[in-house]
Amino acid sequence: MADHIAYEAEPQTEALTLRAEAEHWRPTVLGRLLAPWRGLVLLGLGLLSAVTSWLLLISMCLMFVWLGFALVPEAARGLHALADRQLELGRRWCGMPPTAPGGSGTTRPAFRSTSRSTPPLVRRVLSVLRTPATWCDLGWAQLAATFLGFLALLPFALLVHGALGIALPFLWESVAPAFDGGWFLFVPLSARTTHMAAGVGVAELLLGLWAGPYILRAQSRLSQALLCPSGIRQ
Repeated sequence: MADHIAYEAEPQTEALTLRAEAEHWRPTVLGRLLAPWRGLVLLGLGLLSAVTSWLLLISMCLMFVWLGFALVPEAARGLHALADRQLELGRRWCGMPPTAPGGSGTTRPAFRSTSRSTPPLVRRVLSVLRTPATWCDLGWAQLAATFLGFLALLPFALLVHGALGIALPFLWESVAPAFDGGWFLFVPLSARTTHMAAGVGVAELLLGLWAGPYILRAQSRLSQALLCPSGIRQ
């Protein structure tokens, strides 16, 4: 009996340990350097999720001609996999806590049973439509390509824009026709102000490296809140 209790308590202990580690998460130097590129991965994942969600919505509209009954389960399965990938990367890169008991992460929502007299293809579609995670995935996918996508892109944008400011003093002669009279953030650009732009670029680059992991963590936290309300993916 004691062995059984210890065996059952182990997953709970692991989950508590993972959650405690998530609460005390701090980005490493490597994590700061990789944050801009990880953000690009999350942005690409969000764009792919958005496209998949639109295919799912189109498949739902095609159910009146029966073609949708074959497409809806596959599109929903693909969207679930992309959403689970977002949660997995949030745990791996941003120290997000696990969303399922025992620290096992997310699982694909189980199909709900329907009447045995219903054709199998219809049962599969009904089970997808009755699964709350399907609608959470659809809502998350729309934000993944817009607001959440902007958050994912922000560390890389700070890095690139800062690097441009640093390079302006060296490139001014060749880019002057395009940039003269313009602005670099709050610095009016001219031959005499390029060094000011370079200083702002350094500050912007350092800000991106410092804040990048925290920005991605905020993106992952919002994604987790949208994908896992009330533990529906458990």
